[in-house]
Amino acid sequence: MQKINNERGITLIVLVITVIILALVSIPIIVNTTEVSELQKYTYFKGDIDKLRESIGTAYSDSQSIVTIGPRYTGDISFLNSFQNGEIVRNPNDGDEYYVISLKELNSHLEAQIDLKYGSGNKIEDYANLDINQGKNPNDTNIIQYEYQGNDTYIINAKTKTIYYTDGLEYKGEVYYRLPEDFTELSDVYIIIYDSCGGSNAPDMQTVEATGNATITLRDGPKKDGYVFVGWKPENDDLIYQAGAQYTVTGNTKLIAQWENQ
Repeated sequence: MQKINNERGITLIVLVITVIILALVSIPIIVNTTEVSELQKYTYFKGDIDKLRESIGTAYSDSQSIVTIGPRYTGDISFLNSFQNGEIVRNPNDGDEYYVISLKELNSHLEAQIDLKYGSGNKIEDYANLDINQGKNPNDTNIIQYEYQGNDTYIINAKTKTIYYTDGLEYKGEVYYRLPEDFTELSDVYIIIYDSCGGSNAPDMQTVEATGNATITLRDGPKKDGYVFVGWKPENDDLIYQAGAQYTVTGNTKLIAQWENQ
């Protein structure tokens, strides 16, 4: 009987030790998963603003007014007086007028059709049908300028062309409403971003452990009217890789969709 009790006692001790070890091992995994999730959202946020900056730079010259880019934004702008990384969000050179960046309007000026991960308000195609206020644009009496008061929207200042995200996005304890100049990344993972290059349904980003030789399976290609997807081209490489191919990741990577006319 004594022997059986001793064996039960030993088994219980081993079980407790095992539970403690598993708990300790699981803690950094949970933390790392949270960091990667935040990084993924922040990377999408950065990608959105980078695309908007580039597209607006193409569609509107430096001296050209952007008051036709979308409806006047008359929603809550109190977030402009908050801080991120110790600096006030609002560009001190901003004027008083902010506008929603309408993707329908912006894409009408571009050969490629861009899409966004965030900004549902930017994707509304017909603001005139919304229950919003209607007013005249003071700069052109021939333009009917509608107002939009919703959220989840990228807005732009008419004077400085600074882009803001009305909802903000949390990353490493800060809430970002505009893109800071320094974009930091996790050091223990590599990030793989898929650029649809004007297509739709781009794959989500991937992350792998930063081992220096991690291998991933490239995801399916996006869709684009009038074009055939031929593969993924790394930003700093001349080779084109097919969807489903194995690709060795040696650092943060941007894969750009390659197209051929049908």
